[in-house]
Amino acid sequence: MLMASAIFVLVAVLILLMTRPAWSANSPDQQPYTCEDVRRLIAERGKVAAIAFAVEHGLSIRQIWQIRRTCRV
Repeated sequence: MLMASAIFVLVAVLILLMTRPAWSANSPDQQPYTCEDVRRLIAERGKVAAIAFAVEHGLSIRQIWQIRRTCRV
């Protein structure tokens, strides 16, 4: 029983260490993006590259979807 509990704790710790941190949309260390910023980025790089840029800078797929819905891009 002790061994099973230790393995469970180890797996939980490994999962927490391997997942990348997620920040809330109003986190102080993130710059808010305006719709003009998003449109300019898409015009310069294209939609696929803009999404890759957003993911590289820590935005989640849900946050990207919300920005696209809000800015209608």
